[in-house]
Amino acid sequence: MSRFPDVDWFCDRCNNHLSSQPGFNDNNYTCVCDNCGHKNSISRDNIFDSHEDYHGDGRPIKY
Repeated sequence: MSRFPDVDWFCDRCNNHLSSQPGFNDNNYTCVCDNCGHKNSISRDNIFDSHEDYHGDGRPIKY
């Protein structure tokens, strides 16, 4: 059972889609990105409505 149903998780460093990585489970409090190795926090404090809300300053997202 998911703690955060309908939430897609992305890596804070490389923006890779964490939710689709093998073994991803949002019941864990961290997730190491398969793409770049960054340790991401999985918590309610890290849920944003959009990428713009995450950046908070209107900067475009760099992919």
